[in-house]
Amino acid sequence: MKRKIFIFAMLFSVAALRVQADGFLDSSDREIVATCLVLEAGGEGPEGMQAVLNVILNRAHGNLYRMVPETLKHGAFSCMASAWRTDDCSSLINRATSQSGAYDQAMQLITLMEEGFLADNTHGATHYHADYIHPYWADSLRFLTQIGHHIFYVERGREVASL
Repeated sequence: MKRKIFIFAMLFSVAALRVQADGFLDSSDREIVATCLVLEAGGEGPEGMQAVLNVILNRAHGNLYRMVPETLKHGAFSCMASAWRTDDCSSLINRATSQSGAYDQAMQLITLMEEGFLADNTHGATHYHADYIHPYWADSLRFLTQIGHHIFYVERGREVASL
């Protein structure tokens, strides 16, 4: 048992150092990512927003500087659709910041992630959808977990944390 705890602590430390070595997001990047968290999962509370943040980070392969491009990629997150059409996130940011409690929680989650203290509660997910729909792509992916009203998946063959 002690050996398992030691191995977990070592892996967590390495992951934390890797994220910290990549640096921190600037304030506008943090706003965009926080906006996506709030608009996608603000109603799910911190655990749901943490899951969306982990999906963004997993899609970016752990590279903080790839998070905003992954967030704004056309078709990646439906809440960001108006940004795809106009290249302007200001109205989305205004909508997210009007939900001050959720927005503040999103910013805190981003800080924890930047500092390497945010666990991946999705076990490596790169995709998700609401539990009341079944998109065409869901059957081609591997189910990982459900958090709140979202179901999380990963591409088949991609390595993930053991469940």
